[in-house]
Amino acid sequence: MNALRKRELLLSMKYCTIEACFSVPMLNLTTGNLPFSIGFAVKVLGWNAAGVGLLAATPFLCLFLQPPITYVLYRFFSLYEIMVLGFLVNALPWTLVNFFPGLGQHAHWMFAAIVMVSTLGNSVCGVAWSASVSELVPLAVRGRFFGTRNLIFGFWTLVVVLAAGQIVDAYHNSMRVFGIIFTLASAARLLGLFFLTRMKFPSVVTERQMENAPLSTFLEVFRDGNFVRLLLFTGLFGLCLNLGSPFYSVYVLKELPLSVGDLTILTTLSTFGGLLSMKTWGRLSDRFGNKPIMVTSALTWLTTAAISWLVSGPDRYLHLYVNYFITGFMIAGFQQLGQFSLMIKMVPPQNKAHYLSVYFSFTNMLIALGPITGGAILQLLPHQVGTLLGQPITKYHLLIVGSLGLCILTLHLLQSIREPAERPVRELIAVMRQMREFNPVLGLATLAHYMFTPRGLGRLAHFSVRTLRRQKNAVSDVGEELMENGLRVITQPFKKDEQEEIKEV
Repeated sequence: MNALRKRELLLSMKYCTIEACFSVPMLNLTTGNLPFSIGFAVKVLGWNAAGVGLLAATPFLCLFLQPPITYVLYRFFSLYEIMVLGFLVNALPWTLVNFFPGLGQHAHWMFAAIVMVSTLGNSVCGVAWSASVSELVPLAVRGRFFGTRNLIFGFWTLVVVLAAGQIVDAYHNSMRVFGIIFTLASAARLLGLFFLTRMKFPSVVTERQMENAPLSTFLEVFRDGNFVRLLLFTGLFGLCLNLGSPFYSVYVLKELPLSVGDLTILTTLSTFGGLLSMKTWGRLSDRFGNKPIMVTSALTWLTTAAISWLVSGPDRYLHLYVNYFITGFMIAGFQQLGQFSLMIKMVPPQNKAHYLSVYFSFTNMLIALGPITGGAILQLLPHQVGTLLGQPITKYHLLIVGSLGLCILTLHLLQSIREPAERPVRELIAVMRQMREFNPVLGLATLAHYMFTPRGLGRLAHFSVRTLRRQKNAVSDVGEELMENGLRVITQPFKKDEQEEIKEV
């Protein structure tokens, strides 16, 4: 088996982190089920709940549709080449938003087409990326690596999304300003592509596979009962969660006295919560396994969120800032580390791309039903169904709280999954009780300290500068290459002499 030398592996993992610092903020601004693109659809295009439901379902529909595309591409291209193609298709369509002011009503259809094409490109790219990175990053350090990587790109996502929200607020949701932001996001994705080209992958990623696996390999996954339970849990949990989660933003913008800028502050708090917990979750996942972390974090997040949304209203919404922070803190363990790492751990080494393709397709087939069904439910329910503690109970409350309750029920299916080398949940909880990161009072105090005191903001800035310094040498080296050889590197991402440096260990 071809492997990379230690220096090449470390450098590739560093480039993988830098690539994410450009790519992930762009994805947070353009993905259909995330607040910024939903804010554009609601505030600028005036879409209703049904339209928002379809928009939010797009990422999942595209992941469901990608297997035949992946299968055809895999016959003609390597995993690496598929990733490069996916980056381009994902980024370039967003530059067309600049022409929306002259399109009138046609802008609605153009926006839908851009979202569909871009998301489909990212879906195909995501499968190839997952398979490639699983070949690159050693299993023993995946938890720590992804925890650190997510922490670093999470900071840049926080900064970019917060700045974008404040800018569109300052310009009163101008379509032209949105167009400029989407174009800059596209450029960031292309910069991420450049850093991807500097990574060294094993030959199984960079070379085309002469013998393509038969179609029957797509069905082999359903013969593994344990993996089937993982498929069902991921799909059903995502379906239940996405009944309500795309409409958090709609509720905030339509029912509460908050703007797109305020919504991005809430999103920033969620990202910030994830940043504070990311490295801790990574260490815990390496020690206890992923499933115990998923169960513990999900119960905390879902219960807190259900109570918070239920008691919210036009005169009582400040607690949502705390709720977003806690949600981000726990989701970092559940989705960004636990769910992805558990899936990678359970995928067989043979025909890895095909198994990942089936996983993403099957689970997202179910998840895609969530936003569409949620939008239809909102269209049928009366706007207000009662009051609670002096605040109106609307159709949004019923949908959001109901979806969170259904998510809790699906956790029983998660507990039936067998994860290799997992430790009991009680051992994880015993350790968490001794860790200051999981002290709720300390957590809230830390949030307030960072967000509302000059000293806290100064420490956050110091942390940011320190993170930048750690990446200084790699960024400067690649920056020189970007200026001198950018076009050549993108068009010829792997030279023969570079591939010869990949040795067999």
